[in-house]
Amino acid sequence: KCGQKVYETNPWHSYSSLSRIVGGSQVQQGSHPWQVSLKRNSHHFCGGTLVSTQWVITAAHCVASRQLTVTAGEHDLNLKDKEEQTLRVENIIRHPKFNIKKPMDYDIALLKMNGHFKYGSAVWPVCLPDPQEKFDPGYICITCGWGRLRENGILPEVLHEVELPILEQYECSRVLSTLKKPIRGDTLMCAGFPDGGKDACQGDSGGSLVCKRGHGSWTLIGVTSWGIGCARSWMHNLEKKYDRRGTPGVFTDLIKVLPWIQQHIDSGTSCSIQDGKLPDNEGQLLFPELCVWTLLVPEGMHILLNFSHFDVEPDVFCDYDSLSVISTDGRLIGKFCGMDLPLPILVGSNSVRLKFVSDNKDHGTGFSMIYQAIKPGTLLDSGCESLAILFEEGTVQSMHYPEVYSDLADCQWIIHAPENHVVKLIYEHFELEEDEDCAYDSVTVYENVAKENKIARSCGFAVPAPVLSTSSTMLIWFHSDETETFGGFRARFLFVDLNISNSSTEVMLPEEISDITNGTDIPGKSTCVKVPLGRGKEGAKGM
Repeated sequence: KCGQKVYETNPWHSYSSLSRIVGGSQVQQGSHPWQVSLKRNSHHFCGGTLVSTQWVITAAHCVASRQLTVTAGEHDLNLKDKEEQTLRVENIIRHPKFNIKKPMDYDIALLKMNGHFKYGSAVWPVCLPDPQEKFDPGYICITCGWGRLRENGILPEVLHEVELPILEQYECSRVLSTLKKPIRGDTLMCAGFPDGGKDACQGDSGGSLVCKRGHGSWTLIGVTSWGIGCARSWMHNLEKKYDRRGTPGVFTDLIKVLPWIQQHIDSGTSCSIQDGKLPDNEGQLLFPELCVWTLLVPEGMHILLNFSHFDVEPDVFCDYDSLSVISTDGRLIGKFCGMDLPLPILVGSNSVRLKFVSDNKDHGTGFSMIYQAIKPGTLLDSGCESLAILFEEGTVQSMHYPEVYSDLADCQWIIHAPENHVVKLIYEHFELEEDEDCAYDSVTVYENVAKENKIARSCGFAVPAPVLSTSSTMLIWFHSDETETFGGFRARFLFVDLNISNSSTEVMLPEEISDITNGTDIPGKSTCVKVPLGRGKEGAKGM
């Protein structure tokens, strides 16, 4: 299981709950088992992060030279640590948009080793984020390294860590615009305290910014890139001379480059052994196992996935063993584990990737699946006979519409908008069994495929107000009980571009569910507030 460590720290999880902390602290050996040291002539000069036995992520500006080695299991630079392992770099892959003349943007590179690191308590991979995974501004994350302990200070011998809050993207951009040469970029993210005192510093470049998921595993969200000075305050920057101004720590946002990372790390990947009998007297099975398949059918066709067997180690968050279905542009369609047979999946495109991973414990018997190319419209895309995955603007409707829907319906649609877009759902007709709490028949809209956060639930005979997603993903779930049935619903969905910001344009956003009548759903009604398009919490990310 990625993102686990023997020595666990307990970072704060909210900026508001933290008092100011000055400086970082030395860590116990094994506290950051994914942290590696990049060395030239046996001397440390940059950090990196282990994501598999053979792949390391670092900053592109760190790898101008090709004569590099990478040491995993490193703790004290002056001692040979127990699990310390050093491998040569076989291949360096810089992001194609990295420009050495403007090295702040797309500052990320992949290093492929000439062998495999052996996992242990001090050598272990970090988790890569899921495509739609978010850690909100104010969330406290950790960066570490062997960089200077203060600006122009000495280099430490032992690994140190600091805890930093993630900044709002708007605040990050604002601070970087106050420099003598304002900095702009597509992949910049900031973390730190406005009054300084805590930061990454020289020698930490290429290292990790990791956040702890709610269920315990550590996830890589940023690569240490640069900053002006070390731990300088950036409060009142405009009142200072240019050479005294500061910035937060600036990192490369991993979510922005995740498809590129997966493209290279997964390319050419095959299982350590093919399915079937093993006739040889001896052999090797490598874990964590990683198997990747790309399904491609003719242009203009869609893909239907049908499972006949499914037995993958169960976990609430599918963090141990899992099968992920991923669109060609890197968006997560679904992640499955356990013993329940998944619904058939209808993918509204002609290509899809399947990624199966397993750790070294508690194996199931795996899965069996048949895929086939079908013409669009062959199935009604009702979301009932299959889980419909939609990538283009269109309509959704209840089964048999405009006739009455069936009882005991359980229909799901997952809509994926392009990057920097949200989904707007507009109901055209609505006729469902009415109930004060929508407990019988209902249409529920969620903001992610895990059904964790509900945006709106509707029932009754009044056409509900339009619903806007909070990200590029929307899940629609239609449910009916075994009693009365009615004419159902029909709705169309559009994609709204967040980059088109117009202060005079207003859209209707649902309030937080907890603010609506103390959590009680009202049939056929929605409570909305007006906000300028592109200036909401999500819209600020593109600014």
